[in-house]
Amino acid sequence: MRWTNHFIHPGDNRYHVFAFREQGHAEEFEGRLGGEGISFERHQEDGEWLFAVKRSEFREALRQNHLVHAAHRDPFIPLRGWRWALLLFTGLVVGLAVLGWLTSSTAQAQELPWELDVLARVQVPVEAMGVTSVSMAEGGLSSTWHPQVGSDFGLRINRRLKEGWSVASGLEWIRRDHLVITAMQVDSLNVSTVDTLPKLTSISYRLPVLAGYRLPVGVNDWEVIAGVGLGLEWRTSETMVGGAIQDGAMSRQVQAYSGRSRFWSFPLMAEFGFQKPADGDELGWYVGWHWSSPLGRTTWAESTWQLNSLGAGSRNWLHHTVAALEVRLILPE
Repeated sequence: MRWTNHFIHPGDNRYHVFAFREQGHAEEFEGRLGGEGISFERHQEDGEWLFAVKRSEFREALRQNHLVHAAHRDPFIPLRGWRWALLLFTGLVVGLAVLGWLTSSTAQAQELPWELDVLARVQVPVEAMGVTSVSMAEGGLSSTWHPQVGSDFGLRINRRLKEGWSVASGLEWIRRDHLVITAMQVDSLNVSTVDTLPKLTSISYRLPVLAGYRLPVGVNDWEVIAGVGLGLEWRTSETMVGGAIQDGAMSRQVQAYSGRSRFWSFPLMAEFGFQKPADGDELGWYVGWHWSSPLGRTTWAESTWQLNSLGAGSRNWLHHTVAALEVRLILPE
């Protein structure tokens, strides 16, 4: 029994075979292979469309295979209620920003300050805040994806409004890391392996929009700041790690793949911290906590294991919640 739709050619291990049961998926895969200049041989057998690809081109062909499957997944936000909730939340944030702007414009001669921040974050895998490991098991193959310490960098533009309100936006670079451990167990064939793959890294960019409120604490101009908002985030590419692993006389192919259900995602964000604004030519500082989590399921994880004609794969949705310690350097006006 096959647990993935790709396997090593049983008669010639220089080739990998991809199998599709839907003609539309097969035709789309064929078009993608041709578009990437990947050579292949096509054959139809027992209601399946089979494509043989050279081992040297397997990595790119596997990426196209995942893209075909991702293109036929459920909508980004399948539930109508979630879609309306997203629109209402976005409207609330924009409404608060507009209200604050109108309030601030009552004094026409008064110039309220802009702030430019340089931010850095250290992601901390705190399970209590939703940053959890993801496990998957199927066909004797079990795999666990453990979130690791990641990092964010970016620029933030803040507009101070009247009555303690503020709005902010900017551009952020986000790096997420996972450690993948896979175990394969087939008692009937006396197969038992445990493999730790190299760290899997995914990169994304984010445009945040936040509304915040400032409250002075009465000590050296320090302020308590809380903010909520919504972001537009996109991943630069899908990610794969792994390869051939030699263990005595047993050589196997073990891989981990992180794919996108959509190129775009919309993370909810919340922030809380302490800030000392810039004063004249002196820099200001911010230290606080950041949390974000995308709406809906946006990223999936797959682990595969292959030994000659024996193969298995397991798949699950991957959490992309971030909990991070944040530090900002506030530049003078």
